[in-house]
Amino acid sequence: MKISVSFFLVSFLLFPLYAADKKAKSSVLFVADSIVLGNNGVKEYSSVLQNMFDKEYGKNKVEVKSYSFFDLNTSQALKLIRYLLEKQQNAQYVILMTGEGNFYNLNGFSDYLLYEGKYLPSKAVIAPEDSDAVFKLNLAVADFYNSISASANSPFKYSASAAYRQIAGSPPKIFNGYRAKIVPSFEFLRSESKLSSDVSFADKNKAVWNYIGQKQYDKAEGLLREMLSDYPLNSGIYYALGSLRLTSSKKYADAALAAFESGILTNPFDSDNKCYKALSLMYMSYRGKILNEILYFSGVLKSFIGEISPEINAICAINTADYEEKISEISKWVMSDTKRIDDLCRQKGVALIINGLPSGTKSESVLKNILYSTNTIFVDNSSINALKSSDRDKVYQEMAENLFAAVKRK
Repeated sequence: MKISVSFFLVSFLLFPLYAADKKAKSSVLFVADSIVLGNNGVKEYSSVLQNMFDKEYGKNKVEVKSYSFFDLNTSQALKLIRYLLEKQQNAQYVILMTGEGNFYNLNGFSDYLLYEGKYLPSKAVIAPEDSDAVFKLNLAVADFYNSISASANSPFKYSASAAYRQIAGSPPKIFNGYRAKIVPSFEFLRSESKLSSDVSFADKNKAVWNYIGQKQYDKAEGLLREMLSDYPLNSGIYYALGSLRLTSSKKYADAALAAFESGILTNPFDSDNKCYKALSLMYMSYRGKILNEILYFSGVLKSFIGEISPEINAICAINTADYEEKISEISKWVMSDTKRIDDLCRQKGVALIINGLPSGTKSESVLKNILYSTNTIFVDNSSINALKSSDRDKVYQEMAENLFAAVKRK
C-alpha cells in the first residue's frame, strides 16, 4: 500500500475505537496515526492485539482501547496520552505508533521549539478582532506582492497609479532574500460577494469531491469555477481547487499553491482553514523552487498575523527549502516529544511500548535510534515492508507477534 498524501484525505478522521466491555481489569491504550496502515488497518491491527492479549491473559482481563486519526503527530499524541492517563487509572501499557505523521502534519512543531527554548512567539500586527482585519491583511500582503489590487484599494499610499503598475509589471518586493513569482489572488479586495452558502452549495461541493475521486477532473473544475463565481470568498472552494490541481498532475503545483494561498487570504484568522494544512503539506512533500514561494508567502503572512496558524509558525520556524534539513528538524521533534511521552508514562507508572514502524517509513530509523528509559519497550518492525505487502492480515499478525515478543523479553 502506497502512502497517500492526497489532500482530500487530510481531514482529521478521528475515530476512537473503544472496546465494548467495561469490566476489564486493566487497559492498553493504543495511540497511533493511520498514515502507514490506513484507518481500517489500525482498526484491524487493534483487533489482532486484542485477540493476543485475550489469549495471553484471559478474555476480558485486558482491554485494548485504540485512538487514531490519519496524520496524528507526536505533539498531538502527547496531549492525548496526558489526557487519557488522567482519566483512566487502570492503564497498564501505552502503545505508541506515531512519528510518520510529523512529516506531513506540522501542528505542534512551534510548541516543541518553545518547549526547547528555541522559539520566540510574535504578536499580531493586525488584530483579528478588528472588523476590517481581513481587508487590512489582504492589503498588506498585496503590497508585498506589488499587486495592482493594493494600489487600486489604497491609491494615496502609492506614488504610481494602478494603471502604471499594471503596464510596468512591477515585480513583488524582495522578502528574506527572495522575490516571489507566484502571486495569490486578492478577492477580498475586489469582491463584495456573499460569504455564506446554501443547501445547493453543499451538494455541489460533494459532487466536486466525487468527481475528483473518480478522476473526472474537467467536470470537477467546471463546477468549482461555477461555485467561485458565486462565492469567491469561500476558502473551501480554493482548497478543493488546489487539491484538484495536485491530484490531476504534479506539474500543476504552481497553480495549486496559488489556490491555497488565495484560500488562506479569504479566511486568514481561522486556524482551521484547510488551506493552511494544504500549504504545509506542499512544503513538506515538494522540492525545488516552489518551496521558496511557500517560505515567502508564509514569512509575509506571519509578520502580520503572529501566532494564529500553527502551520505558518512551523514553516517559518523551519525556514529552509533544503529537504534534508527539513527532515532533520522534524526528526528532532519526533525524538523530543517521544522522550516527553516516555517521561509522562514513567511518572504514571505505565509501561510505554514504542511500536516501531515498518520498513520504508521516514520515522523508522529515528525511532530505532532513540534511547529510552528502562520503562520503555521498543518493537522493531523494520523487517516488515507494509508498503508493498498485499497480505494485510499477515502484516498485522507479524507486528503483533513482534510486540508480544518484545514485551516478554522485557
